[in-house]
Amino acid sequence: MKVGVEGFTFDSAHYTRSSSERCLNIHGHTFRLDVEVEGEINPDTGMIMDFALLKKGVREVVEDYDHKVIIPQRDSDKVTFSGPFHKSVKTINYPEATTEYLALDIARRLYEKFGMKVRVKLFEGERSYVVVEHGEE
Repeated sequence: MKVGVEGFTFDSAHYTRSSSERCLNIHGHTFRLDVEVEGEINPDTGMIMDFALLKKGVREVVEDYDHKVIIPQRDSDKVTFSGPFHKSVKTINYPEATTEYLALDIARRLYEKFGMKVRVKLFEGERSYVVVEHGEE
């Protein structure tokens, strides 16, 4: 059985080495995240997971990406920023900072946090998304 929460948002910037030369420029998106966890109903509580705990855990993970420039680990020693602004960078341990790898990173962290099979649907903008499942089969 699955329970889920929807509509978490965060704003981040990244660059990607994709088919479009434009995407190699630093650019930003509003990402929307929907999360499901899978498990058995606990007979003592009647729930798979309390929605309040699920929401709190998702918010904690999302906060780490919000208003950051997300870069792949391999570029961490090559990227520098200077100027009259905060320099908040989130490094992910993947070869690119694509939406696919962001979804994998978020799913892995939520699985570690909850210890339950997790499914994330991460939207880049309004109509483009990635779906990732992480956990036992």
